[in-house]
Amino acid sequence: MSTSPATDSTSASAAQGLVGPEQFTFLADMIPQLVWITDNTGFHTYFNQRWIDFTGYDLADSVGPDMWNNLLHPDDRARARDVWGHSLATGDPYSIEYRFKAKDGTYRWFLGQALPRRDADGSVIAWFGTCTDIQEQRQMREQLEAAYSDLEAKVIFRTLDLEREVQALKQQGKS
Repeated sequence: MSTSPATDSTSASAAQGLVGPEQFTFLADMIPQLVWITDNTGFHTYFNQRWIDFTGYDLADSVGPDMWNNLLHPDDRARARDVWGHSLATGDPYSIEYRFKAKDGTYRWFLGQALPRRDADGSVIAWFGTCTDIQEQRQMREQLEAAYSDLEAKVIFRTLDLEREVQALKQQGKS
């Protein structure tokens, strides 16, 4: 059975673990995450279409510290800077939950994660990252925590009621 040169080329690329720029862009735009790449210093060199759709920023507008100050919730900025700075300094994987501002001005919770790409010597040459929308999970977690707190309070009050009843019965037994 014969294959076309395009199929041979695709098979060869796949066998080598290589994805061409068009394939990468297609893949990055199809997944639900916001995808980004930085150089080894943390300077962003790529954002996928979902990033642009969510933030309203194109690549040119998405670079630089002002963009992060505009997008990150004020309560998350310092922590996000510290966590990212640690990863850049150490090469440790990056993982953080923070709120991003959408182009409509609302904030949503995201899980930001990135791993370093290293050269043969082990030096970081780039970071590949994603931001996964976890708004619904955060809301569910908050609801579960509230329900747990409510249940815990009810158990405490019921325990106190039972202790009072036991004490009252003991008092009746003594008389």
